[in-house]
Amino acid sequence: MNDSQQIPLTDLQRHWLEHLRACKASDKSIAAYATEHGLDAKAMYASKKVLVKKGVLSRTRPSRFQRARIQDTVTGNAWHIQLPNGLSVAFSGAVDAQALSVVLATAVAVA
Repeated sequence: MNDSQQIPLTDLQRHWLEHLRACKASDKSIAAYATEHGLDAKAMYASKKVLVKKGVLSRTRPSRFQRARIQDTVTGNAWHIQLPNGLSVAFSGAVDAQALSVVLATAVAVA
């Protein structure tokens, strides 16, 4: 991302941005890069968090949440749940929250 020219940064933020980009290009962890260059790894992590929040750097981890989408209106007591891992769970009739939680957790853990 090269939005750093459009987003105002302090001199210190530009300093860390330069190191974070060099770290990414080196394919080293922040801890290894910081040690190699005599930098404070905690300061690099903190600066990365600020720069991600400002939109200068992109997130390196995917979001832990996924958007749910309702495809059809539910009629009756028939359920069909498509999970992100490709599995689907289908059942009909009444179900309590605890049993559904166990079934879905097991289905997610399968993949």
